[in-house]
Amino acid sequence: MNRTDTDRTRIDVLDLLAALIAGRRFILGGTIVVCLAAAALSFTLEEEYEAVVQLLPPKEQKQGFGFADLLSDLPIPSLRLGEKGTPADIFIAILQSPTLRRQMVEHFDLRAKYDTDSIEDAIDALEKRTEIGKSEQGTIMISVLARDPQLAADMANQYVLFLDTTNIRLSQETAGARFGFISKLEAQENLKLDDELARLQTFQEEHNAISIEDQARATIRAASEMQSAAMELVIKRRSLLLSGFSPGHPEVKRLEKELLMRQEALVFIRDGSDVDLPARSATGQALLEGLFLEENLFLPLRRIPEVAHNYQNIEKDVLVQAALMKMLLEQKAEALIEKDNNTSTVQLLDKAQAPEKPSRPRRLLMVFIAGVLSFFSCTVYVLGAVYVRALADRWRSEFTGRV
Repeated sequence: MNRTDTDRTRIDVLDLLAALIAGRRFILGGTIVVCLAAAALSFTLEEEYEAVVQLLPPKEQKQGFGFADLLSDLPIPSLRLGEKGTPADIFIAILQSPTLRRQMVEHFDLRAKYDTDSIEDAIDALEKRTEIGKSEQGTIMISVLARDPQLAADMANQYVLFLDTTNIRLSQETAGARFGFISKLEAQENLKLDDELARLQTFQEEHNAISIEDQARATIRAASEMQSAAMELVIKRRSLLLSGFSPGHPEVKRLEKELLMRQEALVFIRDGSDVDLPARSATGQALLEGLFLEENLFLPLRRIPEVAHNYQNIEKDVLVQAALMKMLLEQKAEALIEKDNNTSTVQLLDKAQAPEKPSRPRRLLMVFIAGVLSFFSCTVYVLGAVYVRALADRWRSEFTGRV
């Protein structure tokens, strides 16, 4: 085989360009024929109309049992246990749920409209004709395809109604369950509050603790005044003795008795009525027994810290239990309102209207895609034919050279 025969069996760019020029009629003709066929086929397809509903995304709602509300105000990241999506994602999940789509099938009798044998097949057909998602602006979009424009609009709007009724039903069921739970908890905590109040009342009766701060202030003031009066008596007695009065003088004796009574009163204020008063004289003891009453509103100075500490512990338990009861009553009232609340949970931005122009089939797009595919197919066919012809020439040339 010589050099010229070998060059003839090779394919270069010029050969490919020559093949495309030679087959231009086939390429253009095939493309035009396929485009006409695609256009004719598109006119045989039934037209479908698209209706769109646009919803505003729901807002975040902070609900908690008192302490959760307080924690939500702190500058710490919130814990979303068991919740990975936003409220908008939850709305989309409800819209895409089989239960809601089953309601759509039954409400519009889609088994007959889609000509299906079972509800599951109708649900699958509805899923293919429905698109639910979030737009770039964050709104929730619901689009429905149907052969009847009014039916498409009605189905899109019905999605919103079913979403609203589902949200209300779930909210009422949750609120009802929460109301029952709070009612049981309230009864239990109310008994605890009664026990704490009874314990506080018993403590006040046993220790005569009406108002710890006021009683302690009054006791300290009385002890100070009593101490000051006793010091004045000591000074007066010493002045009389220095003036020449004898210790047996009646005025000196009177001052001694009064001083004794004030000292015993100080002991009584300091230690309380249970302490044994030292009987320095029969007259002083009688005066003291007549002075001190059975009921004492003064808290003993030595017992004030202990009584105040125990009182604060009991009062703290009462306040905590009362705060818990207040919180439960607020939550119970809120649950009662939510249990009977029928307010709409959906904010409709754009209601679906019956479209005037069909959205499918997209005839121009079908013709364009068919034309592009046909052009590339015809081009590949022409180039492939040249390549196959070159391979055949090479094979014959090699076979002839061997022979």
